[in-house]
Amino acid sequence: MELTFLGRETGLAVNHTSAYFVTGNNELVVIDCSVSAFQKLKQLRLKDYTHIYVHITHTHSDHVGGLSLFVQYMYFTLHRVITIIAPSNTVKQDIKTLLSIEGCADDWFVITDVEKCNKNWVNASILTDHTPQLHGKCFGYSLSINGKNIIYTGDTNTLEPFEIDILGCDELYVDVAVGKSPAHLNLVEALEKFLEFASNGTKVYLMHLDNIQMAEEIVAELDGIELVQVE
Repeated sequence: MELTFLGRETGLAVNHTSAYFVTGNNELVVIDCSVSAFQKLKQLRLKDYTHIYVHITHTHSDHVGGLSLFVQYMYFTLHRVITIIAPSNTVKQDIKTLLSIEGCADDWFVITDVEKCNKNWVNASILTDHTPQLHGKCFGYSLSINGKNIIYTGDTNTLEPFEIDILGCDELYVDVAVGKSPAHLNLVEALEKFLEFASNGTKVYLMHLDNIQMAEEIVAELDGIELVQVE
């Protein structure tokens, strides 16, 4: 895998789904920042990176609950300003409001959206469906990491917005649930599609898992599909 995962579990579990990668310019790029992810990020040698970016998929607390803590930690402990990349201007405004409510000053961070970030690792944000309360505000990403085309769905209950991009990608990181949920893809129901992707050369990695043991049992004998592994 090109992504290193800090957690792979669902929102009501302990280690929330979050990942990071390092660019050729020694930049650290984090995808989502829950409280559990923040605690693990502190264990990295953060001062060694030339810059730190945080991509946000949506504003549920298991994806942004540690963001203000990370901003404050970097600003006051390491005297660094991180850059937050929102998937859209609307989500950008929500993140700014959230950080303000949690006591962060505007000069403690830089925030931009995908259209303005001009970084070669991000191709596009992809609007998807997750929960009705955040309709129009949940996204995945098309990424280029170490020469590989990667789709990272974020939390989603559908594959439809991603299918065109998945056709040409090397790796798919996809949100699934073993149990029935209107907010997430069901692993059993999506399995035929995953096998199709795998047969066409796309490695499928499962994340945001509600039942890790059962998910492992379901895909144990299947080629090209596996659970993400946590650092």
